[in-house]
Amino acid sequence: MYQKPDLNAPLARIRENTAKFNASLERHGSDEGRAKGLAFDIGLLEERDDIAAVIVKDFGAIDAEMSKCRIIDSSAPTAWTVDRLTDEQLALCKADWPELGMFADDTVRRVADVVGIRMVRAMAQEAVRRAPAVLKAREPK
Repeated sequence: MYQKPDLNAPLARIRENTAKFNASLERHGSDEGRAKGLAFDIGLLEERDDIAAVIVKDFGAIDAEMSKCRIIDSSAPTAWTVDRLTDEQLALCKADWPELGMFADDTVRRVADVVGIRMVRAMAQEAVRRAPAVLKAREPK
């Protein structure tokens, strides 16, 4: 069975280290940085190198997993996912967009969880547009 990898931890570290990197940049440009001289500047640069290395490592971990390009059961961190459709929202969407009736509710819900309900609607509209030609091509001659 599919096990979703934990990409929330690397994403949290990226956010944390980005804040540290930005704080170091601010210190560098502050009056404190101007008053302490070259040794202070070099120390901050070395500090930022270490922070940047961790950021790059975490981006690499996220990229390696996300590059596997799964659509359903995406390994994206939870911050990157869309809110799940409630039963009421799905019912309203199906009432407004009858083309969604082409797909089972479970299919609509699973795909909408990854790409959003508007993309599911666009896929259903395209299927409706193409259906006559596909059915005609399948008819025995």
